[in-house]
Amino acid sequence: MLRPGSGDTGSTTLVRKMPARGVGKVRALRRDEILFETGDLKTNIYRVETGALCIYRTRPDGTTEIVEYALAGDLVGMGFLERHATYARASVNSSIRCFPLDAADKLIAGDAHNKARFDEAVEREFIFRRESLVSVSSPHPAIRLAAFLTAVSQRTREEGGDPTFIDDSVNCGVIADFLGITLEELALALTQLETCGLIETAPRHGLRLKDLAGLKSVADDVATAPPGLAPKGALLKALQ
Repeated sequence: MLRPGSGDTGSTTLVRKMPARGVGKVRALRRDEILFETGDLKTNIYRVETGALCIYRTRPDGTTEIVEYALAGDLVGMGFLERHATYARASVNSSIRCFPLDAADKLIAGDAHNKARFDEAVEREFIFRRESLVSVSSPHPAIRLAAFLTAVSQRTREEGGDPTFIDDSVNCGVIADFLGITLEELALALTQLETCGLIETAPRHGLRLKDLAGLKSVADDVATAPPGLAPKGALLKALQ
């Protein structure tokens, strides 16, 4: 539970200065009690008032990785995905203040520490999303691409951009490597998604996401289906 970056354990600061308490219901957690689990729909942003939370995840190979320890004043539960990508468990008896999801901007305004935590959470979720695509997604490149475009769209929305537009700033080779497919497979996947009416080319070599709900339904089925389970639905069948 030591704050990283200290010179030695003797000089490590375990509790930083708390921001204004603000409003929000306080929830008491006993040691080892779970606050949220991977896959849970996000309903709140949480701030540690007292105690500490262990944030961890299960890797694709089944092993457990401790991501961080959240201490007093830290915000957790942030990111761009609609569902949690990690677990949060109380390391000791703790009290947690609950805020609505739309309070994120207000909570991190003027708080450089938690603004940095927000940025780190978004980056982590993007990385975890990529790993889940590579490890458990359908072998069909078009379905992997649909999940990737959904993640990019959600991240763009969080950053205040147009979630239906993907510019051409990212090289196709980078995207192909990210998804673990060839350039030829990427080109075919783009054609298939366009044929299904999910995307279309936009002016200045961009990409317009015509049907975000359709893309998301494909991505959600891929993300939640157990390995080996065939994708369901007319859209998924059309992409096979």
